[in-house]
Amino acid sequence: MTLSRIALVSALLCWGGLTLAHTHLEQSIPANGSRLAQAPRSFVLRFARPVHLTALSLQKGAEPAQKLGPLPESAAAEFTLPAPQLAAGTYILSWRSVGDDGHVMPGKLQFTVKSP
Repeated sequence: MTLSRIALVSALLCWGGLTLAHTHLEQSIPANGSRLAQAPRSFVLRFARPVHLTALSLQKGAEPAQKLGPLPESAAAEFTLPAPQLAAGTYILSWRSVGDDGHVMPGKLQFTVKSP
């Protein structure tokens, strides 16, 4: 019984350590679900820890996704990237990052630019 408890506690501690090793998106500009009166001039992605940004694309409605770049070459906890000119509509900004531990983390956020 004691050995099984030790194994369980060890497994939980290892799982908790792995969970803490991965980073996450803490904040974005524009925020997910936001409705903007004006199109953003840039996109800001702020992570809990430094990551390498490996992909960034923007899709409006059912149109094909447009790759954005160039992407920064070095790891950082915050990225500010210029936005293309955007017309009114609903957009999905998709990104992919890789943490120092090699964990690949994809994400998406949606925002709407209202008509003037």
